[in-house]
Amino acid sequence: MSANLKIGVQSRAVSAKVHDTKVDPETRTITFSFSSEEPVQRWWGTEVLSHEPEAPDLRRANDGAPVLYNHNMNDVRGVVEKAWLGDDKRLYCTVRYARTPEGDKIVELINDSILRNVSFMYRILEMDIQDAKSDDPIYLATKWEVLEVSNVTIPADNTVGIGRSFTQDEFEVVVRDLRKPAIPQTAAPIVRTIMTEEERKAAELAAQQKAQQREEERTQTIEGERKRIEEIEAIGKKYSLKEDVIRGLIQKGASVEQARGVAADEILAKSQKSQEPASMGDNAGTLGLSSKENSEYSLMRAVQSMVDPQAKATFEQECSNEIAKRLGRGTQGFFIPTDLSLAVKGASRDSAAKALRAIYNTGSPSLGGDLVATNLLASSFIDLLRKKARVLMAGAMMLSGLQGNVAIPRQTGTGAIYWVSEGGAGTPSNANFDLVTLSPKTAIGIQQYTRQQIQQGSPDIEMLARNDLLNQFALGIDLAALSGSGTNGQPQGVANLSGVGQVIGGTDGFLINIDHLIDLETALTAVDADLDSMAYLANAKTVGALKKTKSTDGHYLWTNNVSGNRSATPGDINGYPVFRSNQARSTLSKGASNAILSEIFFGAWSQLLIGEWGVMEILLNPYDSQAFASGNVLVRAMQTIDIAVRHPEAFSIMSDAKTI
Repeated sequence: MSANLKIGVQSRAVSAKVHDTKVDPETRTITFSFSSEEPVQRWWGTEVLSHEPEAPDLRRANDGAPVLYNHNMNDVRGVVEKAWLGDDKRLYCTVRYARTPEGDKIVELINDSILRNVSFMYRILEMDIQDAKSDDPIYLATKWEVLEVSNVTIPADNTVGIGRSFTQDEFEVVVRDLRKPAIPQTAAPIVRTIMTEEERKAAELAAQQKAQQREEERTQTIEGERKRIEEIEAIGKKYSLKEDVIRGLIQKGASVEQARGVAADEILAKSQKSQEPASMGDNAGTLGLSSKENSEYSLMRAVQSMVDPQAKATFEQECSNEIAKRLGRGTQGFFIPTDLSLAVKGASRDSAAKALRAIYNTGSPSLGGDLVATNLLASSFIDLLRKKARVLMAGAMMLSGLQGNVAIPRQTGTGAIYWVSEGGAGTPSNANFDLVTLSPKTAIGIQQYTRQQIQQGSPDIEMLARNDLLNQFALGIDLAALSGSGTNGQPQGVANLSGVGQVIGGTDGFLINIDHLIDLETALTAVDADLDSMAYLANAKTVGALKKTKSTDGHYLWTNNVSGNRSATPGDINGYPVFRSNQARSTLSKGASNAILSEIFFGAWSQLLIGEWGVMEILLNPYDSQAFASGNVLVRAMQTIDIAVRHPEAFSIMSDAKTI
């Protein structure tokens, strides 16, 4: 008894037996098995591919069948040189990979034992229904044809195969029912169909649904690829990337994030040469305010307008609205321009810095009541952030104007050369790469102002508030860059990165000395990570101890820095500048030393990246009961940044330094 069944092209994965563990470097060939008699569950029943000599048709396979990647007909990586049936009833093939970038990638993944999965596509021509339970028949494919072989990244279970049609086309398959009837036949033979009408309709409906799903997936894939190409081309045009760079990103399947990373890499390289802040484009917060507009802008007036709807902050609102338009989103508070003046002209900066507090009021001279109003010195937010954040002063690169995630390419290894005798062959050796990623992380600062200060504050109180807001975020950046945990929304700092050089003082720590500084330097030079912008960064206790360090003849090893900027760069030692930041922790514990140890950093600070998305945003909190009871106002400031290190080995750290 026989009938016809419509079945599309099928594919399945197997546990391949590999004859060759590596691709031959000369012929670029490798031999492996790709088919066996493992049963596979299909919608019509359990399928088994017969591996008797007459069953598999290998003519197409031996006529240059393609070797694909993930069964993608548009992604040919090689060709089948030879296919045959082994004595163990498995099909084997020898494939040759193309000398193209795509072929090279497959060869490299196979040689590194990363890509080991094999799948193949085939078309069934004839099947027999074997003697088995009626509710679970076994369909033995007695004639079937191999169409192609694929290297695949994520196959289905190797014992059951992928089990999905490759094409929407279906073919008539001759099916012979060889099952023994349950009751002996005494009358004329009854021709039985393979399935009932209801089963047939259900199977057809399922096949249609699968075909529709495949078409939707194909459409989504095509649309996604079109969008990826368009976005990469737009990035290339925006940041003036070379045509071959753009073409390479598209052909290698780079993501949009990776394309942004390549653009960022170019911008950072130019920034290092020019010593200017790096930017991925026009910062939305840069409004080009004139000196007069800078002096007229009032942070306090913006806050007051949020407290009292009748209060007017027309100019501040116009600035915020323009930034919102550029960002493409609004806020219930205010966006702060990044080129807002934040420095004081005429008044002593030291005296102003001493007056910085979390709460200001006009009743106390020490808290700003007697400050004399002065004009403001125009300066951008980012520039002043650089002046206050020590990691930025040390040479960290700030990348502003970011959009979306950024993945910057990083070389992690180099190729090697080989000496060979005459006629000898070298061994292929390639450089290795990975990605350094930047993704948005939001920092929040909260400040409290008295109502009277908001209503009566002079321009100097205005400057005090602005500078404190700046200082709060500058210190936060320092802390995150040095010791951020990388969890709970924090960036990951240098102290918590793997690959950073470690200098160990002792079981209970050790008094910091010149030998430790030399060891910190050696940790970088020993791995060829001695780059530009190398400097030490330590807290005030450590700097104090280093200043007391003497040579064997009693001379101090500390030398004054030519800049004379005592608050930022107090001096040099061991030939490198020392940056002072109390964000380098001084209460670490080890052994018997409890909460007295300090950390000191040494590194090529240009390898530390600070990414910035958007601008600072402030918003009033009217729900705090304590502030409400006292008539004070709480203001929340938010800024979105991330921190990454291009090469962790370009930094070293000592975390058990004693200073007393």
